[in-house]
Amino acid sequence: MSEIDPLIKREIQWMSLGIYENRDLAPIVIAKARRQRIRRIVLSMFSIFVISVASIGIYEIVKPGDSSTVTSSEIGLTGTNKQNQIEVVGLQSDYPVTWEQSIGDLGAISGAGGIGDTLAGLTATGLKISWERCGKAQCPVTWILSVTNRTADLISTAPSLAIFIDNSSLISYSRPTTVLPGGTALLVYRFPELKDSLEIPKNATWQWNWYIAQLR
Repeated sequence: MSEIDPLIKREIQWMSLGIYENRDLAPIVIAKARRQRIRRIVLSMFSIFVISVASIGIYEIVKPGDSSTVTSSEIGLTGTNKQNQIEVVGLQSDYPVTWEQSIGDLGAISGAGGIGDTLAGLTATGLKISWERCGKAQCPVTWILSVTNRTADLISTAPSLAIFIDNSSLISYSRPTTVLPGGTALLVYRFPELKDSLEIPKNATWQWNWYIAQLR
């Protein structure tokens, strides 16, 4: 009854004006009322959508960031070394790896460094090693070296990582990079040839170091 009463009142008003005296007013009044109802429903749905979008936007702005994830834009890493990696602190390895004092590369322009050492303004803060099977043994195929620029200057250099087996130089790669003041770079070194071309003894020992190579 609450929806019929307004229609009857409107029909009576139009009849009193005499402009629709020869027409059936009920369909006109009902059609116009239906359009108004549809318009109100559409406006309500649009308002709910706007409020939902605004709420999501406000939440994304004010929510705390995830400190366990570091992206390349946050750590000041540029060039071909951009990676989305978890933070690397200390030595992370499923198998024993020791530090080697030898350089192992004639192109080195610095001494050999380990975790905690600073070379060319970059300090190694962590190393993560991922192992894969090489024949009957496990090989350290992927290495992620975390270096931090604790100076006030922009540093562009070429940190290299060398791998040794039974204290003999095996392979090394360079990763030219640029690190902003206060930034950290995660340098990824991959050695797929270890599992493709070598038969590694089960009792082999692994060593590593990092150094600065000459930029080319």
